[in-house]
This record gives sequence, structure tokens and C-alpha cells, in this order.
Amino acid sequence: MIEAIVDHFFFVQRGWLNANHFVFNGDRKVLIDTGYKSSLQQTLALIETAGVHPGQVDLIISTHSHCDHVGANRVIQEQSGCQVAMHTLDKRYIETKNTWFTWWHYYDQEADFFHVDLELQDGQVLNLGDLELQVLHVPGHASGQVALYSPRYRFLVSADAIWDGDFGALTPRIEGNISPFLQQKTLERLASLEISVIYPGHGSPVLDPRKAIARGLERVDAFLESPERMGRDQAKKLFIYVLLMKAGFPEEDFFNYLMGTCWFPETVDLFFQGCYREFYDDVLAELLRKGLVERRNGCLFPGVQD
Repeated sequence: MIEAIVDHFFFVQRGWLNANHFVFNGDRKVLIDTGYKSSLQQTLALIETAGVHPGQVDLIISTHSHCDHVGANRVIQEQSGCQVAMHTLDKRYIETKNTWFTWWHYYDQEADFFHVDLELQDGQVLNLGDLELQVLHVPGHASGQVALYSPRYRFLVSADAIWDGDFGALTPRIEGNISPFLQQKTLERLASLEISVIYPGHGSPVLDPRKAIARGLERVDAFLESPERMGRDQAKKLFIYVLLMKAGFPEEDFFNYLMGTCWFPETVDLFFQGCYREFYDDVLAELLRKGLVERRNGCLFPGVQD
């Protein structure tokens, strides 16, 4: 789905593997977030449909460095010579090729490193033609995550700071035990803004921002009250994301694959006393029951759109 937000500024909705995109096709050609590496050709076709040829891009704004948001950065930068802008923290992680804070090694994901030209700071104003966007530093899900807010049109490009009543997975091993507290502060800050619509990093536009943010705050409050809920939420989201990345997985091999990653044993050790198989079986049963994962011909598949 491609939706015009204001003149020359378009929202491109993807599934749950790829982050949503934003395309500004005015005098300057600007992209916000570029999806997952394996979906490169679809990404390039979508941004061209929104009025920008990849070779014309002047600037890519990356809301954070996770692989589902930066997958096409290197290729588009090579084709166009464009600049890339990120928050100061994530710029540092990309420059030092840190595969932990970028999630690529920790979660066994894929992306390419690229050159970051510009640092984004909280309170900075970006001008896309007549459209002014305020940069908001919104840590929790990612330490260098930014959102973009239009005071004039009262819309928010929220990245993974808030979806429709939820938010991106919290990873205390990477972001520290402070991550749920930072997520809480982020949501409280967003609740103070005059917002008519949220354009999230994943999912459809959020037409009731106050309700969505309130639900997000309820979730993070529950995580602070019971950290095991945060660990379970992390695992459920990553089970689904892995199945999206792999386009399904043989069920008999899935547990052993997860045990070979960094994140799964660590998460179970941290929150569930090392009960790896019991935790795996319990989470998988819940996802199957809710239709978020499906069994077909001996394989597990995501029950959500990629």
C-alpha cells in the first residue's frame, strides 16, 4: 500500500519482515528506512512506484540500524551516491561495524554496512521542501532510534517506538536492563505530543494515537512488574521474525537452530532458568494456538504477512 501523507511525501506499507518506507519525491529525493536485504528488488520497485528512482536518491534517513530498516542502504548509496543520516549512536555502531548493537550477529540476521554521512540529534529540524520534521530520540527498542514528528500536520513517523498498541522487541542483553525504563520514557514523551496519526515502522497507520500509546504504556508497565513477560514477548516476536526471514523452517530442526543463536539461550537463561526445551514448546504452542505460526508439511511458517 502506498499512501500520500502530504504533498510529495508518501507512506509505503510493507509486511512484518520489512520495515515500512517513506518517500519524499520533491526537489530532493529522500527515503526513510529501506527494508530487509533479501527484499531488495521489491523495495526498489516500491520506492520507484512512489516517484523516486534509486539512482536519484539524495538522502536516506535511517530511523535505527536494525537490519529490517537498513537493508537497501548500501545498494542505493552505491547507485546514487546519496548521503545517509542516523542518530549519533547508531552512526557509531555502523562505522565500527558493531554486529551486536545492530542485531546482525546477535539475532543471526543479515545486512550490509554502509557509509553514514550525517548525525541526527534530538530536537533537530529536517526540511523536506515545505515539510518540517522534528527529530525525536526515542530509545528503548534501539539506543539510537529516532522518530520524526510534524507539528504542522500532527503526524508521527514512529519507527519501532510505538506500533498499534505495541512496540519493537526489547533486548536487555544488547540495550541493557534500562531498556524498559527508556521505552517507558519514550512513550510518555510521545503521549505529550499532539498527534493525529502515527505511521509506524511495521503495520498500518494508527488512527487513534492516544489509545495506542496508552496500550503501549500498559505493556511496558507489565514488563517492569514482571520481567519474564518481557522475555516471553521478545521470544515470541523473534520466533515469528526468524520464520519470516527463513520463509519457513523444518519443525524438527527449529529448536536446534534457535539453540545455536546467541539470543535464544541467553534469553532463556536470563528469564526462565535455562529451561530451553520447555520454554520453546510453550512459546511455540501459544503461537500456533493464536495462528501466528502455522504447521504445513512438517515445516513451521509465519502466520503473518512478510
